[in-house]
Amino acid sequence: MRHIDPARRTRAVLVAASLVVGGIAVGAPAHAGPSAVTIKTLSARTVSASATAAVAPRYSARKGVRVKKATVDVRRGSAWMVKGVRQARVPAGSYTVTTKVTYRETRKGRLGPVRTARRTQAFRVNAAPAPTPSTSAPATTTTPAPAVAPVSSLASTSTSCRGSSLVKPDGTAWACTFDDEFDGTELDRTRWLPQQTAFNAVDGYQIGADCFVDDPDNVSVSGGALRLTVRKESAPFTCRGAGPTGDARVQHTAGSVSTVGMFAQARGRVEFRAAFPATKVAGHHGALWLYPSNPAAAFPYSGEIDVAEFYSQYPDRAIPYVHYGHWDPSVTNNYCTMPDPTAFNTYTLEWTPSTISIAYNGVPCVTHEVSESAKAAFEGEFMLVMTQGLGAGGNAVTSATPDVGTTSVDYVRVWK
Repeated sequence: MRHIDPARRTRAVLVAASLVVGGIAVGAPAHAGPSAVTIKTLSARTVSASATAAVAPRYSARKGVRVKKATVDVRRGSAWMVKGVRQARVPAGSYTVTTKVTYRETRKGRLGPVRTARRTQAFRVNAAPAPTPSTSAPATTTTPAPAVAPVSSLASTSTSCRGSSLVKPDGTAWACTFDDEFDGTELDRTRWLPQQTAFNAVDGYQIGADCFVDDPDNVSVSGGALRLTVRKESAPFTCRGAGPTGDARVQHTAGSVSTVGMFAQARGRVEFRAAFPATKVAGHHGALWLYPSNPAAAFPYSGEIDVAEFYSQYPDRAIPYVHYGHWDPSVTNNYCTMPDPTAFNTYTLEWTPSTISIAYNGVPCVTHEVSESAKAAFEGEFMLVMTQGLGAGGNAVTSATPDVGTTSVDYVRVWK
């Protein structure tokens, strides 16, 4: 979780035009003959229950047209899955897809202005029916009662860590490897270590101008939930390691826990159920993320998976990010909106040797295919981290920021 304003860090990709519903909108004057660019109709696809379908721009251009860029925006219901990508992969469901083709046309030997053709269409991905059971068994064989059909785990949330019907894409069952339901009255320190800025006397861990501490006011368990709190203290104080070269004066304490030295895993499925602070102005930053237990390189080349980051300046969404020094639009998504991130929602990660997929409340948000040249970043084991601190950059604290902000975590479940 690196502290970059999400609106700035992907601006080159996400400065997208507003959605246009309807056929093709071409900026050139009307003229006789075929359109300079014709965006083709998307046909419904059928995939197995655990697979995804590719959606990409489909278009034709007449002679003399130079296509500069062709992308798709994909929306499921009111939630954006991706914007401005060359290709997206989506599971079974109904989507709205806007294809945008940017081009220039040559006329009389001269290259014309840049124009964009757009078309918005409904796109349906159907799940193939399960195979019909064989009826060739001998008549004397007793047929057992049919089992409950397994469900695709990314699109579903669990009812427990053990005994779940969730299955991997290959149809085998997930095995529970870590589970904390936070049902007690204090943090289980055999599983979690409160992170402290003072652990590093020079350039210690922090998000904004905050100081991470091991204090019940910032890290506590009660009412069936872990509570991580950032709070403004009554007066500024000196925080060890809070400055770029040592101590610094700050006025906010913050809370974070990790499984460093106690649990780490390479690949698998992770599900958080959490509620972010009820803050609707800039200043608070919460995160649910994974970080390598033994980084082999400096950030970001060692890898990091931000399952959900909550920037309170954007109170209607959470933002995922897959860090490893590789960029394409599918490593993040700024458009995964939710009715209320301050209520309990589920945030799910499924991580395979080649893909990292993230869903919020069962709605896919990111599906990223890890670059072949940099897969080593995700070969090692990653620990779990949960954080609540101050914002930074465009999400920095202001005079309007509430003095207290709390992320509550109902449970953390991990499978392999």
